[in-house]
Amino acid sequence: MPFFRQQPKCEGFTLIEVMIALVILAVGILALGTMQIVSIRTNAFSSEMTYSTMLAQQRMEILRNLAYDDPALDSGNHALVPIIGDKGASYTVAWDVDTSVADMKTITVDITWQSLRLGDASEAADVKTTFKTIISEP
Repeated sequence: MPFFRQQPKCEGFTLIEVMIALVILAVGILALGTMQIVSIRTNAFSSEMTYSTMLAQQRMEILRNLAYDDPALDSGNHALVPIIGDKGASYTVAWDVDTSVADMKTITVDITWQSLRLGDASEAADVKTTFKTIISEP
C-alpha cells in the first residue's frame, strides 16, 4: 500500500463553464446575423447604384451622339418618363444643357431614385447619380 494518496482525476467541464461558453457563442452568432443583414442591404443598394449608373451612361451616350442642334440639346432642363428597374425601383432620368459658353454645351445627366437601403428602413432616401460632359460644335 502506497503511503501517499492519489488525487482523483478531474476531467470534463463544469456546468458554469459550459454556460459561459454558450453565452459567448450566442453573442458571436448574433453579431454574424446582424452583419449578414447589413451585407444584404448593401448588396441591394449596390445593385440599384449599378443600374442607375448604367442608365446615366446610356443616356449620356445617346446625347453625345445627337447632332449639335438637336432639340434634345436645347438649353434648359429635360426629363423622361420614370423607368422601373428590374428590382422595382423607379428611376427618373433628367438632363440639363448649359449653353452659356459660346460653341460649347455642358450636359449634366441626373438619375434619381428612392432607396430603402440607406438610413432608416422605414422611409426611403433620395439618391442621385450625376454625370457631366461637354460637347462642342463641329
